[in-house]
Amino acid sequence: MFRKFRLHAVLIVACAIIIVFPMLREKPAPEKAEVATRVANDFFALIDVDRFEASWDSGSSLLQQKTSRKDWVKNLTTIRKQFGPLIDRAQAKSRYTTSAKDSPDGEYIILDYASQFKNHPDAKESIIVTFEKDNVWRVAGYHLQ
Repeated sequence: MFRKFRLHAVLIVACAIIIVFPMLREKPAPEKAEVATRVANDFFALIDVDRFEASWDSGSSLLQQKTSRKDWVKNLTTIRKQFGPLIDRAQAKSRYTTSAKDSPDGEYIILDYASQFKNHPDAKESIIVTFEKDNVWRVAGYHLQ
């Protein structure tokens, strides 16, 4: 009976490897994920109390090259005013990649959050954390929708 289904078993195992392996590669190493989460929490601590200038100052060189401090503050002020005060935030997932859209190759961890704000109870937040040349992880991007 095993001979009859041997090809099927091989195909099932091959499919499982094809599906699971890329998912495992996207998962950040635990120590990197821990640091990225800490960086994200520090970032949230700043923007949750409207310290947008300080969040830009603590951001990566990539973030600072792509967005001026003035535009960063203006955009965050506008969107956070629309969303209202934070009620709750829970990390949904994290992904590791060595490339990001419109950015140089490097190490990036993308942290996704399911968040509740007063005016938007089903919000999604994403933070991109990157490993910089000075061996420090910093926020390279933030998106709230």
